[in-house]
Amino acid sequence: MTKIIAHRGLSAIAPENTLRSFEPMLDYNLDWFETDVSITADGQLVLLHDDKVDRTTDHAGEITAMTYDDVMDADAGSWFGPEFANTQLLTMDDLLTFVDESGMNLNLELKGVTGPNCSALADQLIAQLVPYLRTINEEVNLIISSFNPVMLFKMHAAAPELAYAVLYDKGQFLDDWQLVADACNARYIHIDKADATPENIAKIQDRGFEVNVYTVNSLDDVTTLSDYGVDGIFTDVANEIVAPKATAAIAV
Repeated sequence: MTKIIAHRGLSAIAPENTLRSFEPMLDYNLDWFETDVSITADGQLVLLHDDKVDRTTDHAGEITAMTYDDVMDADAGSWFGPEFANTQLLTMDDLLTFVDESGMNLNLELKGVTGPNCSALADQLIAQLVPYLRTINEEVNLIISSFNPVMLFKMHAAAPELAYAVLYDKGQFLDDWQLVADACNARYIHIDKADATPENIAKIQDRGFEVNVYTVNSLDDVTTLSDYGVDGIFTDVANEIVAPKATAAIAV
């Protein structure tokens, strides 16, 4: 059965990668969600998708050039709607608390680190992240993914026991895809929906990998990809795809 993965939480109804988008997932029959981890200039791990904070906060600048205090001072909700004002970005402590309490499976995307100190910060991100991940409940399934094969290679060297996925940009799922995947010790291949043809899906699965497709927000596309046999689908509208949890009957 195709797993549905809530992309940055229920990001169509609340600010992505915040508790406001994570907590509503618990009202639905969802087993998986995805989020992104980056690092500040002073070496603190924060959940953010973009290299810059401009799109999803009231601050501006690259996260790797900002201090933790500056980043956590940002309003990460007003851009989405006034009812979300003063929503904070999340730390790894916040994420692990949510995972431990919810029991949800997690796809954690490593963001590529940019800037003049990128190599040192990338190494620092991995060094700090691994101890966190080793505290996650063993019953929780965890996938580490990235568009950056160097990050995956370094992460696997530090934590070979974890499961890894290579992300391929739209149009970049090329003939050398397995060379990259094998170099990163990946078990999963994540491709753009534009590259999710029946031929590509069969090719990936025939070689022993699982294939998850991003980011699919059309219900018709979800049905089509499920019929193709993909293993998982990342979507912003998981709340429209899976059923809400049944409420307990009230005796009268």
